[in-house]
Amino acid sequence: MAAYQTFTSARATEPDRASLLAQLRALDATAGVAHDPGASTYRIKKATAWTGPQITAAQNVIDTAPASSPQLTAQALIDQMPIFEKAIVLTILDQFNVTRAKLRGLGVTGIPDITIPQMLQAIRDKAGAL
Repeated sequence: MAAYQTFTSARATEPDRASLLAQLRALDATAGVAHDPGASTYRIKKATAWTGPQITAAQNVIDTAPASSPQLTAQALIDQMPIFEKAIVLTILDQFNVTRAKLRGLGVTGIPDITIPQMLQAIRDKAGAL
């Protein structure tokens, strides 16, 4: 049976939703959170009963999660990018790598292929820097 716990936070900023949920799920993989923007209460559900240390840890996560920002929102969207968007990005990556391979064939050194994880991380990094 699910167990619910209500938390109150005096934080001055709205937490980044994806970061908050990821940190809560690091405490318990079954965690889910209900929170209305601007409200000070957070209702967290998990599959098992709450313990004192879990309550303390969850309160700490709520109070210290990074503040919501356009950059963090963009990074969360990148992490959840639909398959058609990934296909577009990775098709462009394939073309870059074809060009890099042709340059290597001409004797140009120091330009290895860019891997898929490197490309996706570069996109996340760019979103974080805007």
